Parts: sequence; structure tokens; C-alpha cells
Amino acid sequence: MWPSVAHVHVPDHFKLPDERLTELLATVRAGNLVTVHADGPLATFVPFHVEERAGNRVLVTHLVRNNPQVRTPMTGTGMVILDVTDAYLSPLWYATNDELPNVPTWDYVTIHAWGPVTIDLAPEAALRAARALTDRMEAPEVLKRVGETKLGLMSRAIVGVEVAVERIEAKAKMSQNRHPDDIRSLIAELERSGPEEVVEYLREVSLPHAERRFGTIERLQARGRRVESHGTMASEE
Repeated sequence: MWPSVAHVHVPDHFKLPDERLTELLATVRAGNLVTVHADGPLATFVPFHVEERAGNRVLVTHLVRNNPQVRTPMTGTGMVILDVTDAYLSPLWYATNDELPNVPTWDYVTIHAWGPVTIDLAPEAALRAARALTDRMEAPEVLKRVGETKLGLMSRAIVGVEVAVERIEAKAKMSQNRHPDDIRSLIAELERSGPEEVVEYLREVSLPHAERRFGTIERLQARGRRVESHGTMASEE
């Protein structure tokens, strides 16, 4: 029996803030639709957009009609993996690396969602899903030039697919645990060569988090030194 539900390990300091998750899902995102079948899991890389229905999220896409995910029965909940952005980080980019040599790592933002998968074989459903995705990426004139007759014929080769999201977990491993000086040096490096979304997240989320975290640590250390100093003075008296 193949498992129908998987989990992603998300430490608290790597949890994607809810408001950031909402922002990321507001645009079309490409990812893997993973489904479980009698002979094992299958996956297809496709674009998704999110629709809000009665307060619930629905991930919408379409598949080619002869895709095995369409033709073979599913045995469990579906999973969608949206890898938003990622970047390799050299330890040479850390401001503190001369004093504290480190190892390379990889920063990333990923979203995992689970829920029942619905496949609608009607050409109208396929066209509706494809049109909704296109409308979020292009001006209306793009599909108007194709024409409804041709669109109708093309829609017969695809099927509409929806994943009703029952659970969603999002992880941003984006150097939040590093010293603020390291994050600033990463921003400077990646502004020249890295993905824009990585730079944006480091600047808007990771750096403020690190500044608060290390500010708290420094205050606690200073308080400890004062307590230790008072204790020493008392013992001398």
C-alpha cells in the first residue's frame, strides 16, 4: 500500500508567514501534481492558479487527456508541490565567514498542499480551466485571435483538474537563522546574480527576523553579564 499523505518538515523559524503565503498564491505557480495509483505514485509538472470558494482554496489546472494520471484510478489524496524559488549559497558570501568558516547550503521557498483531486472530462471544463490560467498571464486578445472554434477543438485533448486544498504547509528556508550581517552580505551578492524572489524574501522577511532574533540574544547576554557582575561585587563585599 502506497501512502496517500506525506509531510514536509518545517521548523518554526522556517515557517512561511501566512500573509506571504497568500501573496505567493495570488499568482500562477507551476509545480508537480502528485497522485497515488495501484502501481505507485505519478507526477506531472503543470501550472496552477488558486480560486477561493466559500473560504476554501482550490488549485486549478489541466492535464492532457491521455496522461496516465487521468486514465488510471487514484487511490488516495493528491498532493501539489509548488517550488517557488531557490538559490545556492556559497559560504564565501557570508560576512562572518572569515571568523566562523561555514559550508555551502541551499535556500528555497516551497509550498505543499494536499486534498482530493477532481478530474472533469467535459471539454467545457477543460477549456474553462485553460482559459482561467491564460487570463491571468495574457491580455484577452490572445485567445480572441485563436477563436472559439479552434479553442473548442483543442479543449477535447485536455481535461480540467482541481485539487480542493484540505491542508497546506509552506516552508521558507531562507537564512533566517544566520546573523543579520550574513543576510545583508547575501543580499548584496544575490542582487548581482541571484533570483529576484530570493533577494526580496531575504530583505523583507529574513533580515527583520534575524535582527529581532539576534537583538533579543544580545539583550539577554547583556543582562546575564550584569547579573554576573553584581554577583561578583556582592561576594567581594
